[in-house]
This record gives sequence, structure tokens and C-alpha cells, in this order.
Amino acid sequence: MADTFWTIGNGAEIEIIINRSRFIGRAFPIKDEVEVSLHLEDIRGKFPDASHHCYAYVLGRGNSVQRFNDDGEPGGTAGMPILKVILSREIEDALVVVTRYFGGVKLGAPGLVRAYSRSAAQVLKEAGKVEMALGNLGSFTIGYEFWGEMEYFLRQQGVHIRDIEYKENVTVKVMTWLEWGNFTDMIAKLTNGTGLCEFSGQEYYPRIE
Repeated sequence: MADTFWTIGNGAEIEIIINRSRFIGRAFPIKDEVEVSLHLEDIRGKFPDASHHCYAYVLGRGNSVQRFNDDGEPGGTAGMPILKVILSREIEDALVVVTRYFGGVKLGAPGLVRAYSRSAAQVLKEAGKVEMALGNLGSFTIGYEFWGEMEYFLRQQGVHIRDIEYKENVTVKVMTWLEWGNFTDMIAKLTNGTGLCEFSGQEYYPRIE
């Protein structure tokens, strides 16, 4: 599958204590910067008395968008180390936020870099990785007499059923990694040319065998 990329498998959270400072790392798969803002707002709401909420994120194929924020920590000691860890994992569309509660002991610039890097690395390890593949979205409408065989076909081909509507005929919304032309040819063959297909577009979905 040529059009694929890797991202965070699941949202994750870890916590470590370094020289009495508490570091809470959280990782999220994201689709756009609106989601980044929502996650940051949520975290600031959950930890309103924290000293810092430092973060970095990447978006787009080839990580065309890369952003980081030190949130009051000395420049280059928090956001950039988090970003470097994200990039080293070769993942895309990912946000990592590290919240710090200052414990009274200054870590110094090298200590901060190590602490934020360690927090980011641990939370990304916890989150895991998943391959995303570009799938075809669409629907087909068939007579009820073909539905039993069609269900079996969809399972065998790994086609994801997104919605089913039972009216005069059966209309099924699907996502498939099959070429859309090949998919519609199979539908036509299974329904003696009576099945109607409609292409809706493409979207990335987790590629899980």
C-alpha cells in the first residue's frame, strides 16, 4: 500500500518524578490544529495549577507542519526536545503534551531537556504506532436476494461496513482498500449487473490485518 503513514496507535498518559518535579506526558493522534487546541484546553482545565504545559505536534504528510511551545520554560529546553522525539519515531499527525509541576529543585537546561525528552519518549512508547492507509469511501445498493452472499464477500475482502439502510433495497456505506473500479466490478458480478455503486471520496483508516 503506497499511500500510507504511521501515527500514534492510541491516546496515552504517563507520569514520572524527576528531582521532585512531576512530569505528566500525554500523547494524541490528531487530524488538524483545531484538535490540538481542544486537547490543550482540556489539559489546562484538568491541571490548572501546573507550572508548565509544554508541547509539540506534527501534521500532514511528511510532517509539513511542525510546531512546539516551551510554555515558560527556558527556550529550547522543552518543546523542541519533545518535537525531536516525535520526529525520531517517524510518525505523523501526532501531539505530545508534557505537563510539569515544579518540585522546588531546579534541573538546569540540560536536565530539563532530558526530562522532557524522557517524558515524550515514554508516552509515545505507551501509545504505540499504527499504520494509516488511504481508503476509498462509497456506497452500493442491491436487492435483498443478493445480501447474504454480499455480506460474505465484504468480510472476505476486508471491506469495512460504515452503515446499512434497509428500505426497498439494501444500501450499504463502505470503506475499502480495493481500487474502487475493481470493487464496483465485483459488486456488478455478484448482482448480475443490478448493483448500483457511488464513490464518495477517500480517507485514511488504520491498517490492521
